[in-house]
Amino acid sequence: MHFSGKTTLDLKDFGERLRIARERQGISQETLAHLIGKDQRAVSEYEIGKRRVYAADIPVIATALKVPILYLFGEELNSHDLDNELLKHFHQLPSIKTKEVAIEYVRLLLDTLKQYIDP
Repeated sequence: MHFSGKTTLDLKDFGERLRIARERQGISQETLAHLIGKDQRAVSEYEIGKRRVYAADIPVIATALKVPILYLFGEELNSHDLDNELLKHFHQLPSIKTKEVAIEYVRLLLDTLKQYIDP
């Protein structure tokens, strides 16, 4: 992507990120198409960079693939973006108790990862 008064989207790069995200979710092109209200052919053409994506469809695609919109644009995520992504999911937890459990899991994960993280 490059900025010079307007944003451009490299269709092949976008398509590659879309395919990778779809495969990470373990869903078919047909399933993704259903989730975003398109047909399988549209998804296939997005993935090979043959079809333009409407701006209004990008958030729908990102939500279906459970990725930040910036991922689809190939932008590097900074710490603030990652914090916001974590908080977005945390706020979706249904109760104080589930939030407390989630915090405890994060603490346990951090304790486990400390042996692999450089000081």
